Amino acid sequence: MRQISFVKKLFLCYMKTVKYLLIVLAGLFFFIACQKELSVESGFAGQEATGSLLDSVGQCKNIAVNGAYIADSTLTSSNYVTVQVNIATGGSYKIMSDGQNGFSFVDSGFLAPGLQSVKLKATGKPLRAEQTTFSIAFDTTFCSFTVTVVSKTPATYALVASGNSCSAPTVLGTYQTGTALTSANKINLQVNVTTPGSYAVSTTTVGGMTFSGTGTFTTVGPQTITLQGTGTPTTVGANIIPVNAGSTNCSFTVNVTAGSTNNNSINLSDSAWQFTAGNNFFHGPFFEVFDTTASGAKGLIFQGTTNLATFDTTIQFGVFSPIGSFPNNSTYSSKTGVAAFYYTEYLTDTSGADIYRANPPSTSYPNPTEDLKVTITSYDATTKLVTGTFTGTALNKAGTSVPITNGKFRAVVQ
Repeated sequence: MRQISFVKKLFLCYMKTVKYLLIVLAGLFFFIACQKELSVESGFAGQEATGSLLDSVGQCKNIAVNGAYIADSTLTSSNYVTVQVNIATGGSYKIMSDGQNGFSFVDSGFLAPGLQSVKLKATGKPLRAEQTTFSIAFDTTFCSFTVTVVSKTPATYALVASGNSCSAPTVLGTYQTGTALTSANKINLQVNVTTPGSYAVSTTTVGGMTFSGTGTFTTVGPQTITLQGTGTPTTVGANIIPVNAGSTNCSFTVNVTAGSTNNNSINLSDSAWQFTAGNNFFHGPFFEVFDTTASGAKGLIFQGTTNLATFDTTIQFGVFSPIGSFPNNSTYSSKTGVAAFYYTEYLTDTSGADIYRANPPSTSYPNPTEDLKVTITSYDATTKLVTGTFTGTALNKAGTSVPITNGKFRAVVQ
């Protein structure tokens, strides 16, 4: 349910004068920003997703293994693989591996058309320290990947460092904002082994990137470990990433360049959105776009996410037109109360904190400092296709104003 009845009640109660439109809009967007029951299923009811795990030349897309896999140790939420899936028809999905060596991987949910990243969570407990190969299937395509299970007996080793910096790290691959890391994105680090055994190294997430690796040392002395990169870079410039191993630590630097922010950076021919906040680039699909009309005022509400599989972050914005229509190239400002914008941590932050927000005026917030303007470039009332842009300022978590630029969206109103 889209809570349309709630919206209509608000309009019927307050649409007696034009000034009350601002109150209605503020109340509506407060409701949208606070709601946590996202009706994803409404767009895909009774429909199974179709698509492929393969690229254009028939090769399996990158499958990245995350977390440490240790024999006789129960797997946790840090153990998962990310799979790239090209979705042809949106709908429900379930992707699972076969069971090998005491564990397996699985995920299910809903996916929109386009290239999607799916996180398959590991379950079970590895039985033996060995290379373990899994097969997964989606629609009519099949792929495999290998997980290294290491011995429970840990090695004793130390990172080789110079001051706080890792000594002579080798950074492999290219790094651009908005472009997911692949198997080519790796870091080689130098270590000194004093006792053979297993190792598992994983960095924290910095700038949207995480690096991890597991294996077994069979000899002592200087050796090299390789950490595989996963995630999507979000921050332009030198990203300093700390790494810990045993009682030692150091850091290495990954230089990230700005990705394209034109229409080619995401497939805007599908239902999608994108924007830049400072040096951070974000994009993703919509899972629901709908309109509502009451007492002559019309609203367009947009709800999307960076990842339909995990719902780590959501975007919610919208506009209201007192004239009841959306002329081409019409602009709506949050500061005047006919637009609002929220980019929110949905699952990663238990408080559901707004990463960026542009509130309309309200009784408790009469004079907003931020001003985000949404322009409806075109809206076809027959085909329900809407395109537009947004730009201006929004507040971050600290309440500091940040610029929002290169905002674009294209969607079919449901």
